[in-house]
Amino acid sequence: MIDDYKLYSNNFQITRQVYLVLHLMLGLIFCSPALAQELDGGAIQKLALQGMWVAEHPEFGNWSWKEDKTVCVRVGETEGKCWDTGTWAINDNVICYEFTWWGSDTRKNCFTTQALGEGRYETLYHGGAMVSTFFYFKVLE
Repeated sequence: MIDDYKLYSNNFQITRQVYLVLHLMLGLIFCSPALAQELDGGAIQKLALQGMWVAEHPEFGNWSWKEDKTVCVRVGETEGKCWDTGTWAINDNVICYEFTWWGSDTRKNCFTTQALGEGRYETLYHGGAMVSTFFYFKVLE
């Protein structure tokens, strides 16, 4: 009788562990967001010239990239005078810009861009020891 109880108890523990692992795997498969897709230089340029990049957090501004390789950033507005202007270039899959005065840490910067889906994008600082998000945006056409 005691041996039957141990056998039942061990089988129950194994069944419970298998159930938990399967449940966790299914949750990860169906609930995890899609993997981001890093854009190449051509796709970044096309996206830059497609329309204004409107940051999800207003303090990161609204970015207008021009074909003449100038950039205009506005904070809190999508039209009117630029808050600052600068130049930009793309090397491989990295876009770099340099503003005239805005931001001590961000006046000159480089980043990669990833498509997150549903028209949402993420910029990641490039060239540092650690990859971190710069800002998220959508394109206003």
